[in-house]
Amino acid sequence: MRRAIVVSLLVLGLAAVPAPAADPAGFPLKDGDVWVMAGDSITAQHLHSNYFEAFCYARYPKLKFAFRNSGVGGHTIPSTLARFDYDIAAWHPTVVSVELGMNDSGGTATDKFVANMGTMVARIRESKARPILFAASPVNDGTRAARLGGRNQRLDEYATALKTFAEKEQLPYADQFHALLDVWGKNKPRENLANSLGIVRGLAGDNSVAGVEHLREFLAAQDKSPDKPVSMNGDPVHPGPPGQLMMAAALLKALHADGFVSSVAVDASGKTADAKGCEVSGLKSGDNTVTFDRLDECLPFPIPEDARAVLSLAPDVLTLSAYTLKVNGLKDGEYLLKVDGVESARVSAKELAAGLNLTDLPRVAKAKGPNPLAAQSQAILAAVAAKEGVVGTWRALSQRAHAANANAALKAELGELTKKVEAADEKIREAARPQKRHFEIAPAPGV
Repeated sequence: MRRAIVVSLLVLGLAAVPAPAADPAGFPLKDGDVWVMAGDSITAQHLHSNYFEAFCYARYPKLKFAFRNSGVGGHTIPSTLARFDYDIAAWHPTVVSVELGMNDSGGTATDKFVANMGTMVARIRESKARPILFAASPVNDGTRAARLGGRNQRLDEYATALKTFAEKEQLPYADQFHALLDVWGKNKPRENLANSLGIVRGLAGDNSVAGVEHLREFLAAQDKSPDKPVSMNGDPVHPGPPGQLMMAAALLKALHADGFVSSVAVDASGKTADAKGCEVSGLKSGDNTVTFDRLDECLPFPIPEDARAVLSLAPDVLTLSAYTLKVNGLKDGEYLLKVDGVESARVSAKELAAGLNLTDLPRVAKAKGPNPLAAQSQAILAAVAAKEGVVGTWRALSQRAHAANANAALKAELGELTKKVEAADEKIREAARPQKRHFEIAPAPGV
């Protein structure tokens, strides 16, 4: 029977997952932080940086903070230092993460790169901000750790040297390069297949193509296979949403972001409910149906819809979003899971007993739209993107407003734009505010 849900089985019992205690050496985000993300064109794409930011709003709704993207295409550490005053320090940051190296690797020796990073760290500290270092992402060219080549050879040196430098300076460091290099390298041949499937489908629709029946058989086999080829999209240096979701997850995990959202385990009798990280109320049962309301303390990782396909390649992304439901004691059979009245998944009693990660609930057939959980995630991502649009306008004016000969009118205009950016921040907070959700698990009709 065709499933309409990807079920994430947890290695540990869902009801036993505790909310981790606060760790002073954990994720480096504090109440009141203004976090500027300095980088090059990969940061300026507003993909992994937006996903990183959206995660923080979803996971830490009790903190008040703000993110500002400061990525510029083609930039290196020296060129970023040249714009530091008006494009980074002007935000009065408390945190500055540095994700540079892709362009430096074209001609900067590793020891010089680390020396330049030392200058950058000193400048960040002078601005009273806390430095955080990110290794550059790998070039998605098929090379792997066992056979490094091209630009990845230098980026490997950079990432290794930055680790030593960060330890010496006692700085948070996220090495996405080594986390992604072999995963992307191993996937590259299948990525080429994924990128060519559109062309093959076009040819398969043309009866005049010799051997078209074989193309159709090949496509039919691909469609039936659970092991789908996955494309990072974009180009080798600038991945699209699937690759950049993996980048955001690698950075978050390296910085010890909290992966726990909440867990609910209920009995089909309606007598018991074990809830962690949330409140469960109005639990009812009858006729093999269970209903209850759930108010979470925080929200799951907002997964962009155009990046979701990569979860089959990188299921560990979901370890950053343990948002679980377990229902024991249901009779065997198929069930519909409704969230706020919206049919959100068709799943078996066995799967419900094993446990579901609700972060990964795709639409069921004939559903009118995404389930409310996914819809809120998309609203958070949209609010982050809208805010960054205002940030872009602010940045375009900032250089002129911070020039020595800037007039009062420019400074006043920048001040008004700052208020608009802060208003956009508030809209993200509103989008990420946990809402009480009504859950219903009932036998599926027409099985």
